[in-house]
Amino acid sequence: MDVDSTVPAQRAASGVLADRMAAALVHREPGWQLPRRSALARRYNVSMAEIDAAIVELTRRSLIRRLPDGQLYRASPAEYLIPLEGIGGLSTRLDPMGGQISCTARHVSLRAAPQDIAWSLGVDGGNPVRIIRCAWAIGAEPVAISTAYMPGTAADEATGEPDTFSEVLKAPPDGQATPGAVLARAADLELAPPQPSVARSLRLLPGQPAFSVTIRFDVEATGNPIGLTTVTLKPQHFRVVIQAGGDLPRPPHALD
Repeated sequence: MDVDSTVPAQRAASGVLADRMAAALVHREPGWQLPRRSALARRYNVSMAEIDAAIVELTRRSLIRRLPDGQLYRASPAEYLIPLEGIGGLSTRLDPMGGQISCTARHVSLRAAPQDIAWSLGVDGGNPVRIIRCAWAIGAEPVAISTAYMPGTAADEATGEPDTFSEVLKAPPDGQATPGAVLARAADLELAPPQPSVARSLRLLPGQPAFSVTIRFDVEATGNPIGLTTVTLKPQHFRVVIQAGGDLPRPPHALD
């Protein structure tokens, strides 16, 4: 039987090219836009097919990201990943891909929670809960909306809120230390059109989907819920990484 040796050779060549491009990317900040594919082919004196193969490899290494329109950007390094544990036993992470996310608006209210939220928190639907809604942006573009809910008893003692977007996903909504260990679990993750009010806030077109993450915070000793956070994210600014298996290295500040 004849063995075609061209395929391994092509893979080896694309790996060498990917290594050359990766070495150049080390000196670029996350979010830097790569030249067009044709310009890259001329720079490295290779064919477009070789550039495409190298791009696939660099995307697999999480060094670059490709937008739906074909533009290529330097992706953020692995330490930018925000761990979200608990969806079906999988390791799930959000990667803001180098974007510097800041809070542009924050609104706090005390009112009855939606029925599904009240059920998740184990409170009577008629009892008020503290609701904190924050808008998040990269520069002038809105990229995420977070809404945190907490029972009134905990709300009465609350003293502050997390300052950064990653802290919103990792810390209980009251922003303070809670007696005993707190478990944070991503209870739901979906890609679907958000509620109209959220879509308007994110400047999404009608029917345009967004990532939605629901995170529940429980006291480890009792299992009692102390808060719930829902986050809606613009898909083009975030990458969701889902990995299976328990032998993966846990990044710092993982949600335990």
